[in-house]
Amino acid sequence: MKEIFEQYGGVLITVTAIVAVVAIVTVLIGTGEGSVVYDAFHDLLTNFFKDAAGGMCLKPFVF
Repeated sequence: MKEIFEQYGGVLITVTAIVAVVAIVTVLIGTGEGSVVYDAFHDLLTNFFKDAAGGMCLKPFVF
């Protein structure tokens, strides 16, 4: 076991870090509706168009 860590320790740490980053990005961005980032952008754009249409005859853009 000691030999394995001496020879492949850096590679194991690198692979673990890459897998962790991919997992975090997948959780945050997700695969579509229901993800944290999707909900944030959806709310941002919906509120923007509602506010922009305030006194005008524009319909808010809804996804």
